[in-house]
Amino acid sequence: MPEELCLSTAEVIREAGPWGQGFPEPLFDGKFIIMNQRLVGQRHLKMVLSKVGDGELVDAIAFNVDLDAWPNYSCDEIKIAYRLDVNEFRGLRKPQLMVEYFKLAS
Repeated sequence: MPEELCLSTAEVIREAGPWGQGFPEPLFDGKFIIMNQRLVGQRHLKMVLSKVGDGELVDAIAFNVDLDAWPNYSCDEIKIAYRLDVNEFRGLRKPQLMVEYFKLAS
């Protein structure tokens, strides 16, 4: 996995806080290939993405998506703005992209 999307980088960002008004958490952007997408909960889009050009997979989630537009199984690539975080589930810690904004890549 690229250095910028690894667990150790996500942990450093998490520990660098506190984040809040006047001191926002870092926001990154990039172009990704959608490998998998599905709805979780009522309106959240869970994705597995691959950064264009490297092939490594990373989990991502976008909250409160437009259900008329997503999931979109005809979409292969998206551009996103995201925060890098740590997802902890059943004792497993992995990097996860918290998607703030996304659109179809053109």
